[in-house]
Amino acid sequence: MKCQTSKTCKLRTVFTSRKMRYGSNAIVLTIAVVAIVLMVNFLVGRHSVKFDLTENRFYTLSDATCEFLRGLDQPVKITAFFSDGDSIGDVVRDLLREYTRISPRISVEFVDPDKMPSLAKQYDISAYGTSVVETSLKSRKVMEYELLDYETTGDMANFTGEQAFTRALVGLFTEDEQHVYFVTGHGERDLAENYWQVKSFLDGEGYVTRAVNLATTGRVPEEAAILVIAGPRKDFTKEEIYAIEAYLDEGGNVAALLDPLGQADDLPNLKEMLRNQGIGVNDDLVIDPGSHYFLDMAGVIPKTRSHLITERLVTKDLSTFLPRSRSLYRIDDGEKDWESSSISVEPLLETTDEAWGETDFASEATFDPKIDMPGPLTLAYVVKHELGSSQARLLVVGNASFLDNDIVTFQGNIDFFMNSVGWMTGKKDSISIRPKTPSYEQVYLSDRQAKSVFYSTVMVIPAAFALLGVGVWVRRRNL
Repeated sequence: MKCQTSKTCKLRTVFTSRKMRYGSNAIVLTIAVVAIVLMVNFLVGRHSVKFDLTENRFYTLSDATCEFLRGLDQPVKITAFFSDGDSIGDVVRDLLREYTRISPRISVEFVDPDKMPSLAKQYDISAYGTSVVETSLKSRKVMEYELLDYETTGDMANFTGEQAFTRALVGLFTEDEQHVYFVTGHGERDLAENYWQVKSFLDGEGYVTRAVNLATTGRVPEEAAILVIAGPRKDFTKEEIYAIEAYLDEGGNVAALLDPLGQADDLPNLKEMLRNQGIGVNDDLVIDPGSHYFLDMAGVIPKTRSHLITERLVTKDLSTFLPRSRSLYRIDDGEKDWESSSISVEPLLETTDEAWGETDFASEATFDPKIDMPGPLTLAYVVKHELGSSQARLLVVGNASFLDNDIVTFQGNIDFFMNSVGWMTGKKDSISIRPKTPSYEQVYLSDRQAKSVFYSTVMVIPAAFALLGVGVWVRRRNL
């Protein structure tokens, strides 16, 4: 059949030509690709998937944080005050994006305090890098110094942002605030200077930290959940000891952290009080050639005994580091003034068999079997005293410096202390999250390998794409 008009023939020729067929296929293919891309974007938006390929899972939230976030039942707003271009702010932004991905109840806003000073003033922001975590009723602040921690050696910073923000969230939803009092007046560690990291951990988990001078108050405050004696350098008066014993008799909890003072017969009144609770304190400096930190044999890394306090440490294979410790011992049955059935004494931390307790502080540390105490030695005990309808609980550690600011985040130090606090107060849901260190892998290339990489990336690959482009252009010209 011939075409009726020349116009119809031309149209038929156009629609049946090779160019039209290839052009139609290209259009259909383009529409299909666009549709697939739109569908993939829609699905990813509804069901996001993330892969963290870093060695230490740096961009992945811990199971403890994810479990807590999924259980949130009310909205939480996080306002982060970072200046533009702040590198820590960028890392925090990535971290909080993961929080919002896990829980839709969390909203995040980043504010430059220089551009919005009125909002910074409203939130009482006094330092860059401060974040405010708030609900409708309560709020907590996360300071920039809580986001980074430097190891005891080197300048590599550990990122503790998840730890800080999750603690703040837990603190928001803690119904009953429990007070932890730190005794002052005897040269103890200062909360604002020596123990501010410990304070931030306690505050983050909902505890209220306070200082108390027993010589002034005459008694332990009624609301005290725990009384902490952290590294006293002077002895307590008998009146102060009576106040502590009265607190224990009422079912109180005491944490006694005692550094070696380098002299015999120190702290007699405090030692006598601990003896009455079943714990003896030696006047020595523990040396352990079998387990210590690098070349410092007085920096002991003790063995961990099984207990509810140390359960997580054992599971996670975390050690504690106790620099300059004194040893402790359990009072024998013949020396007790109370029934053994009413009190239990359990060791938590012990040295190796190679350790000894050095008692000659004036000369070089060498083991003398005549005056020094041979290992293994105990460095920490817990005591539980049954008092009818209540219990008194006591933690005694022959070291207070393990909670100092520059040491507290070493391995399991803070875990050990926070778990002890949780055991004494009966709080079992303490959040323990390890800091994360960014990993940097270095690749060393020989001169030949470097030249190969240069020529392949700068010359070969671009040339291959250029040739491919020319081939496509020639083929399309011949269609």
